[in-house]
Amino acid sequence: MANSASPEQSQNHCSTVNSSIPLVQGDLPTLTLSGKIRVTVTFFLFLLSTTFNASFLLKLHKWTQKKEKGKKLSRMQVLLKHLTLANLLETLVVMPLDATWNVTVQWHAGEALCKALSYLKLLSMYAPAFMTVVISLDRSLAVTRPLAVKSNRKFGQSMTGLAWILSGVLAGPQLYVFRMIHLADSSGQIEVFSQCVTHGSFPQWWHQAFYNFFTFSFLFIIPLLIMLICNAKIIFALTQVLHRDPHKLQWNQSKNNIPRARLRTLKMTVAFATSFAVCWTPYYALGIWYWFDPEMLNKVPDPVNHFFFLFAFLNPCFDPLIYGYFSL
Repeated sequence: MANSASPEQSQNHCSTVNSSIPLVQGDLPTLTLSGKIRVTVTFFLFLLSTTFNASFLLKLHKWTQKKEKGKKLSRMQVLLKHLTLANLLETLVVMPLDATWNVTVQWHAGEALCKALSYLKLLSMYAPAFMTVVISLDRSLAVTRPLAVKSNRKFGQSMTGLAWILSGVLAGPQLYVFRMIHLADSSGQIEVFSQCVTHGSFPQWWHQAFYNFFTFSFLFIIPLLIMLICNAKIIFALTQVLHRDPHKLQWNQSKNNIPRARLRTLKMTVAFATSFAVCWTPYYALGIWYWFDPEMLNKVPDPVNHFFFLFAFLNPCFDPLIYGYFSL
């Protein structure tokens, strides 16, 4: 569901150079008015997200330069830095790729870039989801097992490293499943359309269904479940503290931290998880519907389709606003 032009929509009155690919009658895809609006909004969100995330990284860098010599970023600041880098990667890869692909409709960049950009796209989608999970885990453990987390100063570094490695590894199959298909006219001599798709990469239909479900689980279901569990623990801990002393938060686990600052980071963690769930749920709900009913592209109006896709692009825009708000 990364591109509005599906291979089924791309095959019309043509014989294919790849003879194993069946043909479907219909018009070749074109850039519609709703598609043009989607491209315009995508580039606008691209500028917003790039500005917000790059500004935060710049301010974080300037802040570290002003700190006393020898002092390092706190664990939470390191996690925020990695989340910002992941959001910036997603912004610089996914948004321009989506907008450009919708403008050109077909793929003109060749098979090597078809595979490489498909890999980078999935990697840049995994990374922010995993970084949000790492932040949720870190804050949850800071409440439930503060001494263990505090004694292991490399915990955050290890978790962020693991998140980046998993993102790269889990995106690896993209290099195999994506390929170029070429369509020719009825004579079979003149190529009229090219597309970067997974069509023909899976021996059986259920292989592709399994791969889609595997990707969906690690991109959305598993991260969301972990975030829900971690944030439920955080909210429960906050409720218990407020119940014991409604006038003042007293975090007896952390004598060196200001209670108000600890509360702020916990609220920020809940806000990150909420933003992730709200922004990505419509996108993946539409994707699941498409897996079970490919004809949904003809049932759902184009503007609705495009809106759900664009809604997901709000997540990397919201994250810097969230930690900007809670850092005031």
